[in-house]
Amino acid sequence: MKITVLVENATPSSRLAACHGLSLLVETADQRILFDVGPDATLLANARALAVDIADVDAVVISHGHADHGGGLGAYLEATQGSHAPIYVREGAFMEHRSGTFERNHSISLDPVLANHPRVVRTAEHTVLGQSAELFSVERASHPAPLSNAHLFRVAEGPAGETVLMPDDFAHEQSLLVNEGGKRVLVSGCSHAGILNIMDRAEELAGAPLDVVFAGFHLMSPSLGDREEASAVESLGRELARRGATYYTFHCTGMEAFARLRDMLGDRVRYLATGSVVRV
Repeated sequence: MKITVLVENATPSSRLAACHGLSLLVETADQRILFDVGPDATLLANARALAVDIADVDAVVISHGHADHGGGLGAYLEATQGSHAPIYVREGAFMEHRSGTFERNHSISLDPVLANHPRVVRTAEHTVLGQSAELFSVERASHPAPLSNAHLFRVAEGPAGETVLMPDDFAHEQSLLVNEGGKRVLVSGCSHAGILNIMDRAEELAGAPLDVVFAGFHLMSPSLGDREEASAVESLGRELARRGATYYTFHCTGMEAFARLRDMLGDRVRYLATGSVVRV
């Protein structure tokens, strides 16, 4: 299994562009899965620079309905008009989503025009993609979700038909589990449901502990500059250490939280940037 980072917040390469967002190419023995498409056309330029043919993927997964993960969908569709690769999204991903406070907020939504595109496929709580890959969502939580979720909202219809702003329940979030070559690998976007809750569900599906986790832990909020309390990061670090997996993180974890986790887990946690390649 091979994972290539096509879009991330940073890059050490002068050939590649960095922007706030995420896109990964996940290559298994039988599938090439594009996991998220970043915020814009940056994906296309980076794919060309890395000699990655995004028109040759078997499936696209949008982890959740935020523009930094799915804003590049229009550019991707325009560039791959001859492709029939399905684009898997959870129900509710194309709802209006906003970030900030109840008083002051801005849209972070996907383009609603694309909601009914013929390649878009709505997924259930659990969807099998192939022999080794499956998508899933979290419906039960034993661990706390990131505090920065408090700044994220969805727009819904009120009892009288009016538009109301509500805390996001992240029912539109999904993660990828790959079970291949004796390795159980989790891929998550922002882990709004809480990385520990997502790991719990993945291990329940796999029937065994995870070996490798690729995930943003959402320990910072780019909208308001908030960061998870040091005590919460340390609590997370202790639980991640107890579980025994190797962790690759990026995007919404934040460098301050990553540094703290690195102090606790050492080489078992690593940060990926645009252009990084990992073979499992």
